[in-house]
Amino acid sequence: MKVENARGAIRVDQALSTDATPLRAARHLWLRRLGFWGPVLAATVAGTALAALATAGVEGPFRLVLLALVAANLLYMALTGVPGVIGFVLHLSGRRLRASAVPNGLSRTAVLMPVHKEDPTAVFAAIETMMRGVAEAGLLHVDLHVLSDTQDPAIATAEQAAYAAALARAPQGVGLFYRRRPSNAGRKVGNLAEFCDRRGAEYDYMIVLDADSLMSAGALGRLIGLMDANPRTGIIQTVPYPVGRETLFARLQQFAARLYTPLLVEGLTWWQQADGNYWGHNAIIRIAPFRAHCAMPVLPGREPWGGEILCHDVVEAGLMRGAGWDVWVLPEVLESYEAVPANIVDFIARERRWCQGNLQHKGLLRHAGLRAVGRFHLAYGITHYVAGPVSVLFLMLAVVDGVLGYGFVHALLAGGAASAGVVAIGFALLYAGKLTSLVAALADRDEAARYGGRAALLGSAALEQASAFAVSAMLMVAYSKFVFDLLCGRSVRWDVQARDDRGVSWREAWLRLRGPTLAGAAWLLALPLLPLAVAMWSLPLLAGLLAVCPLAVWSSRTTLGAHARQARLLLTPDELAPPPVLRAYTRTLLTGVSAPAPYPAPARLHLAAQAADGD
Repeated sequence: MKVENARGAIRVDQALSTDATPLRAARHLWLRRLGFWGPVLAATVAGTALAALATAGVEGPFRLVLLALVAANLLYMALTGVPGVIGFVLHLSGRRLRASAVPNGLSRTAVLMPVHKEDPTAVFAAIETMMRGVAEAGLLHVDLHVLSDTQDPAIATAEQAAYAAALARAPQGVGLFYRRRPSNAGRKVGNLAEFCDRRGAEYDYMIVLDADSLMSAGALGRLIGLMDANPRTGIIQTVPYPVGRETLFARLQQFAARLYTPLLVEGLTWWQQADGNYWGHNAIIRIAPFRAHCAMPVLPGREPWGGEILCHDVVEAGLMRGAGWDVWVLPEVLESYEAVPANIVDFIARERRWCQGNLQHKGLLRHAGLRAVGRFHLAYGITHYVAGPVSVLFLMLAVVDGVLGYGFVHALLAGGAASAGVVAIGFALLYAGKLTSLVAALADRDEAARYGGRAALLGSAALEQASAFAVSAMLMVAYSKFVFDLLCGRSVRWDVQARDDRGVSWREAWLRLRGPTLAGAAWLLALPLLPLAVAMWSLPLLAGLLAVCPLAVWSSRTTLGAHARQARLLLTPDELAPPPVLRAYTRTLLTGVSAPAPYPAPARLHLAAQAADGD
């Protein structure tokens, strides 16, 4: 049932500005591109040159290959680290991108939540929260659609019951719709394409969500208003921040994302401007050009390299921009939320899917519909997963080089000023983005208080960094295995993503993570045979590999997450002072959404108890 909004004006909440500030690309864009690529290439070249100078006396067949791998690692670290530094400079100067506009009340918007075997209670709690927010804000012509790909009859029945209950409570003026496809061909891409073909002509924009997404009416209105004010913009992506999980692993991820992401995205947007990216959800899309230009190509050949493209979002952004439409990432912190995997095992499973999807993009690098920055986005996604095998190859060759007595690593670490320069550049690229974000938060007493205070913020950052280092060693080995499997023709199974705070048993940890553990054990056995420089250099990585199974088990426990909160560690602003949309969502879950419960473990956003009290 759909009821038209009879109100004559839009009431905008406090998250929206009454002054329209449109999205305009900066003049002399080439200077910004130079401001990004200049430091990236300078750091890479300088670090590689210093490494060559430090190892000038090393002979043997591996030196040039090892130097090339050093350069590859430095380039990847520079691409990742430089945007955070740029964001910090913008933070200090106050020249950060801010754009806002009030919806004109004429355009029509569909808020789409594609689901596949999800918990109906959690899905419709989010839908009801957003639906009431839209009505209270007075946003005109906004409808919400749940697009189901569920093939399980019991869960489908629960979805339909939850929809009926939500529809009965729907406020006047907001349309709520539910549709279940007879088949889930094409996964999420096929689901959205089917909606666009069936009902796309009725709407100007669609705001695409994931099943665990939540956005406030202020954020939705901001996106609609910016689309109204920028007729050449095809996609505007918000930054969704993870919230609501209680395991220690999830709390580490939530803290890191909330602290480090804002300046990183600020730096990325500064140089990319209208050549931004799309992350697949919590974004608004202009439907007409999306339908005209963003159809997913089917890659030639068999899976895993051919067939349907698993990671569609970056391709759609590239095709939209290639067709002449602007694509923006909005760096401002809006009330845009998602959930993260609650444990390392589920995190690795998601990374496995993303690895195949990103490596498939190699077949699109020469696609005629892409511009230079669009190709860069594809290439960077590939590089992210290739960086693991590159690091593993470097370690293996360094060991062989040391055993044969050539001493590349020893020379690299003991070459005087040149060695110190290499280490300094490497650490700067690896940690500058995080450190500048931490410094920016510590320098502002009010901002630090949003993380529990300066002492708590420092302790949380130290805990997060120790965890990140251990996990990075595991990811290095895991990514190498992912790439090896793909080269062997092994395709990923696209299973339903676990979204609840589930723990990991010792047996599951061993079965799923024995690869990195065995790699660490083999390294430990070989340690006495290695040259001292190689052995000492590898000890931190070795510790991370050997600790991966205990870390997976312990960090999946909600009790440790609760202890961290009680110790005022890993707190975030959205937890200490939950905005109304999160409190409303929690209240909706507590009061219940009528739905049968064949789904075994409802995946719900768990917030602190006080989050449910008041507005």
